[in-house]
Amino acid sequence: MNSQEPSDTFNPYHVWLGIPQQKCPPTFYELLGISLNEDDRFVIESAAERQRSHVEQYLGTKWNQFANQLISQIDEAEITLLSPELRREYDRKVNLFKKRRKNRQIDPTAAPGALMPGGTRSVGEGSGLAREYAGIVSVLAIAFIAMAASSFFLPWKKLLPDPEQKQQAEEQTAVAENSRPEEPGTVENNNTETTSAAMQSEESGEPLLGVGIQFKRLPGGTFTMGAANERGSSSPPHSVTITKPFEIGIHEVTQKQYEAVMGTNPSVYAGENHPVDSLNWNQATEFCRKLSAMPAEKAAGHVYRLPTEAEWEYACRAGTSSKFCCGDDESELEDYAWFKNNALTTTHPVGQKKPNLWGLYDMHGNVYEWCQDFYTRYQEGAVTDPQGGETGPGRVVRGGGMSNIADYCRSSERAYVSAETNRHSYGLRVVREIALPAGE
Repeated sequence: MNSQEPSDTFNPYHVWLGIPQQKCPPTFYELLGISLNEDDRFVIESAAERQRSHVEQYLGTKWNQFANQLISQIDEAEITLLSPELRREYDRKVNLFKKRRKNRQIDPTAAPGALMPGGTRSVGEGSGLAREYAGIVSVLAIAFIAMAASSFFLPWKKLLPDPEQKQQAEEQTAVAENSRPEEPGTVENNNTETTSAAMQSEESGEPLLGVGIQFKRLPGGTFTMGAANERGSSSPPHSVTITKPFEIGIHEVTQKQYEAVMGTNPSVYAGENHPVDSLNWNQATEFCRKLSAMPAEKAAGHVYRLPTEAEWEYACRAGTSSKFCCGDDESELEDYAWFKNNALTTTHPVGQKKPNLWGLYDMHGNVYEWCQDFYTRYQEGAVTDPQGGETGPGRVVRGGGMSNIADYCRSSERAYVSAETNRHSYGLRVVREIALPAGE
């Protein structure tokens, strides 16, 4: 890595990924290094993972801002090219762009003095016309480049350092770290109850069960999982019944809590009250296993695990049927979530935004949250206590992250990746199983 600070002309596409300068900013296909006709899911996923691995070595360094934004673009490219609907729309734009570019090219076979249809003279007929058309072509070229950068390609300028944004992010993080957030108030809801009585206070000298994780007890119930008229993986909407109550973390697991159990902290975005990040599924499940194995937890009969995908969406929706827990209006999401519009490419301390109707924080954004299930496509018809497939192409992650647009933070939005993948925006929220009295 270069020891010098990045200059204003630094091009991470070219330096890190080897994309030729003349192809920057690249299309999604060029960003992943695949052909326009590539439609094999495995090839696309592998290409995205390869490009991410090249960039991830710069996370946590002075190149961190470049790396985060470039990884977000790779994520967006992967999601777009794997979704038939999104890819068709993107391909339409790319093809229209190429068509416009082709139509603007000068015909190299036009003979000097020849007239084009309609009596228009061709370029190169005479030195005066050549100079005149050269000026026109220059103007069109400038407009062409501006249009391409703003409409159809990745936002090149977005990768250049923004001192003001960087300062805002640092100030926001400093304020959050230096001022301990108030304990979240209990949200009144006839279907839920707080289980804080199960936790011991630090002042009592007794073990703090759950390493300080607060839980909300949710009853069983029936809800509509998925959504119509959205990307294929979220469809079709179907009725799901959860038969047993369960306790789910009010917040995402923090770095302090993770380190108390595992003894290490893999996070890129440092802060003890920030959610732990950069976890793969195996690390997330190992955290649950080790927490369950602690003597105080075993004595209390507590078993911790990741939520099933159905439990996660049930908890996220909190009785709603809208895109987000706060409704369908994206502008309102900023009050409930840290995402691309407001996160400034970093995670934030948990519990700083508004909770959903059941008192759960950061169900949208901040970090993706691992679920227990293998990914499987939804089927028509009602199901009870779904657990996902016995095998699948990957494990499910939900909720979106701090670098995602609102659409990827929807309550119904699904994604899956390999259990060994630990991207910078992956964290977890845990479920504590409830020991029911005999006969229930």
